Amino acid sequence: MKKLAAIAFALCTLGSNVSNANEGITIQSEDYGVSGYFDTTLNASSLKNTISNKDNTVKFSLSDDLNNQISSSITFNGNTFNLKLDNVNKTVDISGFDINNKKLINSEKLKSSLTRIFRDSQNHVEDILNAQTKLDKESKIVLFKFFEFLSTYPVGMPLEQTIEQDLSAQGWTDLCPYMGKYKTAIWDVTYVGVKTQRYKVGGHGFCAARCGAGCPMFGDGQYTQDCLNHDACADVEGEQLGVCGDEWTSASDDFWFSPDCTTPPSS
Repeated sequence: MKKLAAIAFALCTLGSNVSNANEGITIQSEDYGVSGYFDTTLNASSLKNTISNKDNTVKFSLSDDLNNQISSSITFNGNTFNLKLDNVNKTVDISGFDINNKKLINSEKLKSSLTRIFRDSQNHVEDILNAQTKLDKESKIVLFKFFEFLSTYPVGMPLEQTIEQDLSAQGWTDLCPYMGKYKTAIWDVTYVGVKTQRYKVGGHGFCAARCGAGCPMFGDGQYTQDCLNHDACADVEGEQLGVCGDEWTSASDDFWFSPDCTTPPSS
């Protein structure tokens, strides 16, 4: 009987590997996928009490279909966020739904939760990157970029977006060669006109011109003119979207498709 039970267990776990890589996270690895869940540090008062006592758990999954398409999902408190990255056509599709399968619109409360979850995910970077799977590191990093992108998503904007790489010219202006040097940011405010301001690339306490939230988690980060323009607009105008909406949209494809720098950012 024990032998039969052992065989049954082996068959059930064939092709996958379940591990508690660290306290607070459980990871399941497959050939070209990884999934699991971890606890968040969100206050109970910031969560709805309509799901279960698992409200403080974030579930995640990432898979590669071997046709240069990566899919990912993140679920917490009944909300589900989906991503599909097409590396052939250079597109990213993002969507978000609540427990009733209604499309989500980002709110201050939801953004605060997404920011907290992004920070919590950083505690498990090594656990997930070291998961035993055929996924390469670059593919696994897509999961953390998804967490990061959601944390920067503007309030008031529906969580449904298709991002396409701008194929005109290169699609972005690389500022990596200007690390530590000053560049001029340009943004436009309706009924006011064009504004400009000088920023040190990689500096000003928030890694100016870096695509994403603050300074990079991996490598040296991506630094582009579009991301500098949005950083400056948000810094001066105090809005991620609003008057900075065009700049945010222009910076989005840079976040997903521009290459990492090789020069460390300056302080």
